[in-house]
Amino acid sequence: MTTTKNFSILPEENRLNNIHLHQILLNISDGCYYLNKDMQLLFVNRSAENMFNIVKDEILGRNICEAIPDLCRKVCKQLYQSYKKQRGISFDLSYANTNYFKVKTIPDTKGLLVIMQDITETKKENERRAYYEKLRLIGEMAAGVAHEVRNPLTTVKGFLQLVEKNEDLLKYQEIFLLMINEIDRVNSIISEFLDMAKNKPSRKEKEHLNEIIQSIYPLLETRAIKENKKIHLQLHPLPLLNLDQNEIRQLIINMVNNSLDAMHAKASIHISTYLDRGQVVLSITDEGTGIAPEVMNKISTPFFTTKEKGTGLGLAISFAIAKRNNANIDFTTDSSGTTFSIRFTIQDHY
Repeated sequence: MTTTKNFSILPEENRLNNIHLHQILLNISDGCYYLNKDMQLLFVNRSAENMFNIVKDEILGRNICEAIPDLCRKVCKQLYQSYKKQRGISFDLSYANTNYFKVKTIPDTKGLLVIMQDITETKKENERRAYYEKLRLIGEMAAGVAHEVRNPLTTVKGFLQLVEKNEDLLKYQEIFLLMINEIDRVNSIISEFLDMAKNKPSRKEKEHLNEIIQSIYPLLETRAIKENKKIHLQLHPLPLLNLDQNEIRQLIINMVNNSLDAMHAKASIHISTYLDRGQVVLSITDEGTGIAPEVMNKISTPFFTTKEKGTGLGLAISFAIAKRNNANIDFTTDSSGTTFSIRFTIQDHY
């Protein structure tokens, strides 16, 4: 029976007494490496090389803190304690702000075997589920209160419209009009809130995404021209998608308006469509100042906004619409602008 003490035997081809176990560890999808008691790397498998962009032959025999300093800073303490106490541990690790790993250690008297499972996609999927569960709960709450809120608002608006026409109160007409407009704005926010949160009946049909974009381009261009900005289209041939056309129109309008809000005069938006790894991608790139790092994780949160007169619902609605139409939204951003990518899953059967 093979035990972990065989991991530290040299040379490399004999470190594992059982050659079959050696091949398994060398080829498994999880990252795997073995450290001796001085934290020197004696074994690194192919997956670990890919995970940390390293070359095995260049780091074997070196201390992990010299060979992979970014990783060492995050795990050195845990690895040392695991070896010192001769006790296996398990913990989650965030690496380079983009990847997440489940780390497990197996110590022996001569060193430590470390196995790292990439859980990035699992974590992202859990976060997506948690987000949409939050939207579902918000929807239930909204549905419960919207009717009760709208009834008194309708009554108030009706009386304001009556007194607005009273000749004795003409000097207050401007104030009445302002109040009516504010009531309309509250009703609009309630409608947007419900559109974002509720489960709407499916009205999906086979649609050409490019045709939807072209149909609303004049509307988008009108605002852009008014603000001395430009919108460029680069649409490539695409397969049919199973979409709710009205919702996709709303999504595109929301996203483009958000991009226009982020830009100064004479800047441009580039809208493109293309195929990428079995998905249809709608890309919207602006020439704004980018999204600040401290708000990146909040942009799809309902009612969060950095705009003076924003409702904080545009992007939240867009994310909800994307999910209902078998799509996900991701983005990249820097000081020269932001690109939102709406990625639609291509379904062979409808």
